[in-house]
Amino acid sequence: MNFEGLICLRLNMKTNLMELREYYKILKSNISIVIYMVLVASVVAYAWSVRQSQTYSVSFLLDIGRLASQNTADYRYDQFYRLQADEKFAETIVEWLKSPGVAKEILDNAGINSGEKTIRQLGKTFRAEKLSSGLVGVYFKTQSEEEGRKVAAAAASFVSEKTKNMNSNTRDPDWFSVDMSNLVVAKNTQNLWVNIGIAILFGIFIGTLLAFGKHYISEERNE
Repeated sequence: MNFEGLICLRLNMKTNLMELREYYKILKSNISIVIYMVLVASVVAYAWSVRQSQTYSVSFLLDIGRLASQNTADYRYDQFYRLQADEKFAETIVEWLKSPGVAKEILDNAGINSGEKTIRQLGKTFRAEKLSSGLVGVYFKTQSEEEGRKVAAAAASFVSEKTKNMNSNTRDPDWFSVDMSNLVVAKNTQNLWVNIGIAILFGIFIGTLLAFGKHYISEERNE
């Protein structure tokens, strides 16, 4: 490296050092903002972790089957379209469980008070997804294990009864059947210290942005 290069390098290092000192002064003069954001983020993380640890996650499967099939030695029309029909019916079940009215009926049947929930909250009570043409996964959260089992049983019963009513309105009464399986109720556990640690980092980041933002806004006003 030549002499001019060394001079440029030293000037750049000096400039960077001056900038770091300026940043340090800005943070030091606005440290209360950073501390405040860290405290807020920590309290929110603590409250969220405690609340989540008091809830239970519930999941179960809805198996779509057939009550009967055509008794004929000829070409079986229903077997050709069975997978397509099962897939469409699985999508129908998913849409049922997205309905606020359906969620309210299920909770009421399980003996759970749904009067305090808004339509938006009711619509998000259950999360259902089609896993395959004949399988639907259902997931939700409750406040206790007993409550979770009651709601799961009520949801499965609702879908089963709805399916029977739909079958009765078709020319073939032995069409679909729906059964519940693989019910799992697990308590939600949270690593409190990890959550608080992440919250502290997030608070430092947001607090630093606010501190610099306040500094530059005040400088512009003074100009």
